[in-house]
Amino acid sequence: MLEKDVVLVVDDSTTARSAIINVLRDHLYCKEIVEASDGQEALRKLRQRPDIDWIFCDWEMPVMAGDQLLKEIRDNAETAHLPFIMITSKSDRDSLVTAVQLGVTSFIVKPFTVKKLVEKVLLAQGRMERRNAERTRVNKDQKVRLTGGALEGVEADLIDISLSGLLMLVPSLKAKDAAVFDAFKANIDTPHSTDTVVLPCQTIRLEADPLHPSRTETIRLAARFQPMDEAARKHLVSYIEAIARQTRAAASKAN
Repeated sequence: MLEKDVVLVVDDSTTARSAIINVLRDHLYCKEIVEASDGQEALRKLRQRPDIDWIFCDWEMPVMAGDQLLKEIRDNAETAHLPFIMITSKSDRDSLVTAVQLGVTSFIVKPFTVKKLVEKVLLAQGRMERRNAERTRVNKDQKVRLTGGALEGVEADLIDISLSGLLMLVPSLKAKDAAVFDAFKANIDTPHSTDTVVLPCQTIRLEADPLHPSRTETIRLAARFQPMDEAARKHLVSYIEAIARQTRAAASKAN
């Protein structure tokens, strides 16, 4: 359900917007619903409301159509991660292919039933949760600077990262006072950029390196991310996407 989420509904038809809003409010229990009548107004609302979590959009609209809006959103690093549900009377295969190529999250054909809309949202939510848990392996030379508590000033090697947490190799002596549930911040330099991602973390596991159990100079530290502001979340998403692109490029060269 969407009880913690702010949703943007974009449709030039007041009747269509009302139908979508009724489902979002009465069946998916949205925290807040923002409305726009075309793509350009939707972009203005997104700039005004960076806390928007979902977009439900018609395709055929004046001023800026749904496919143009989708492209703008996917091309912008600050909004590229937002789930985008296209609700449209277009049902031909070419339209579906176009929407998929542009990065649509889900596609619903009008007229829709309450059951169909709820099912599509829950399926999309499940896919996003699975994606959030997927870990992206990083280059072995990626360093993380830790600040706070027992880990103040420690430099670690990042092993992998996801939208929910990270895994690192930490020098044993420098982490000797660390404990499960400790809070700290992970500072990671982003590739091809001068930006640093600062992520609030909580330790959830300390263990010997299972790949090299006889080594005692380092331990593995797993952490989950604590609640973070929108800017930090967007930096995290951008960092993971950059690492994934590097991995794909390296694999392509190897082949």
